[in-house]
Amino acid sequence: MTRKDIKSELVLPGVYRIVLPLPGKRPGPVNTYLFTDDPITLVDTGTARAYPVLEKALAGLGLAPGDIAQVVLTHGHIDHYGSARFIKAASGGLTKVLAHPLDQQSIEKGREYTLKSTSRFMTLMGVPFGIQAAMAGLFLVFDKLARTVNVDATFVERDELHLGRYNARVIHTPGHTRGSVCLHLADQGVLLAGDTILAHITPNALVVIDENSSLPVAKSQEDFYQSLKKVEALCPKLVLPAHGRSISNLGEVANLYRTTFEARQLLTEKVIRQGARTVYQVAGALFPDIPKNLRFVLEMYLAVSEAFTHIQVLEAKGRVIVKVGRRTMTISACNRP
Repeated sequence: MTRKDIKSELVLPGVYRIVLPLPGKRPGPVNTYLFTDDPITLVDTGTARAYPVLEKALAGLGLAPGDIAQVVLTHGHIDHYGSARFIKAASGGLTKVLAHPLDQQSIEKGREYTLKSTSRFMTLMGVPFGIQAAMAGLFLVFDKLARTVNVDATFVERDELHLGRYNARVIHTPGHTRGSVCLHLADQGVLLAGDTILAHITPNALVVIDENSSLPVAKSQEDFYQSLKKVEALCPKLVLPAHGRSISNLGEVANLYRTTFEARQLLTEKVIRQGARTVYQVAGALFPDIPKNLRFVLEMYLAVSEAFTHIQVLEAKGRVIVKVGRRTMTISACNRP
């Protein structure tokens, strides 16, 4: 790996964006943010496999992983916490890992849901057994890729954090995950957005599987758009996301999200009126171009997740009827007035 392969750039005085590799085109490489003043802070870490790149990037800035005083995690996905364990080890355990309590289990255990509850949900969605088995295998691979780490301290809405020379306020923004957060540098008009705001792809409001209920209770789409309103009210001049380019036109991006959401709602209702009866069938109609390659299983999981969260909204609006049978949930369109 040459110096040219190490991507780091100054985004604010004393703050560097370090871009770390992540397989696949979407969401693309991970942006981590290094605050070089005391306390030296890294916001998100990239995957465990990207740790050597992170080491080289830090060396280029005259630092080593053991110099990092705290790691602040925007949410509990492995491309965001994957290297935290190595950083903590490099400091002899002195580095503190901070996260929202609702994502603490994902970070410490490597997964948010048991295979049993995930299988129960996918069965209700009408996902064929063969694809479910492949999903279970994928989750076991993720378990091996995940380098879990203990969370030393948690933060909640409106807590104040010291990131280098800056003061940041925690903004709880559930939707992508239950414990997703943004970090607001109010004096600078800057928002570190994690995966809540991305310029190049529309939001992925992941389903929240409920261990104690046959169907998820949380409504991820509603949560996300409430979070979006909260972020818009801050009027940040600059948004620094965890993937893709910086954003200076949050209003335009938010409008694109809402336009896309409404179009997806209409299409979901349309395919149900055309005869789709299970969430799996709806997902296949919404996303007919899922590639039949190694990413198929992951993409299908995400497609089923998104289809279900849209059906939740349509049911709440009285536009579809959901019936839960012994094994499968079926959907039908309501008669139009």
